[in-house]
Amino acid sequence: MEFFRYIDLNSFWNLWYWILTVIIWSMTAHWTIGVPFDAIVRADRQGGVFAEHLDALVDINVHRLIYYFERGGVVFAGFAGFMLAGVATLGFYFGSEVFMAVFMLLAPLTLVMALSVRFAYRIRQAGWRGAELRQRMRWRRLWNQAIGLLAISAATVVAVWVRLRV
Repeated sequence: MEFFRYIDLNSFWNLWYWILTVIIWSMTAHWTIGVPFDAIVRADRQGGVFAEHLDALVDINVHRLIYYFERGGVVFAGFAGFMLAGVATLGFYFGSEVFMAVFMLLAPLTLVMALSVRFAYRIRQAGWRGAELRQRMRWRRLWNQAIGLLAISAATVVAVWVRLRV
């Protein structure tokens, strides 16, 4: 039981929470609708078969996202909204730090996921390919990074607020 002494889930002031936050947002910033950023860079620099593979990978992931969203996206969005509202209530109304921390992770990730689905629909509708697609993928990544930066900043503010409130 010595191991569980280091894992305390009752506070924002836990190293594991911030490690998890950094890992989640670095992965979210690296992968845009399931496409790694290094594939975008490689397609820009080397072109040819790498650009074709990137277009194919984007096409596969766009169809996958749209397929799942059209199958159950509304139900999932309703369930996710209900769960987020419950987590926010438990965290901020009832004062549970664990639920505050979970909400500060999940709410911005939900926003990124909704924007990714919207982006997938826009790619399918506009039929972007090649350099234009790569440029738009870089902008989507930049927005994911901005949301991550704001989410980490907001989590820090909430952590300080919780600490000062006690």
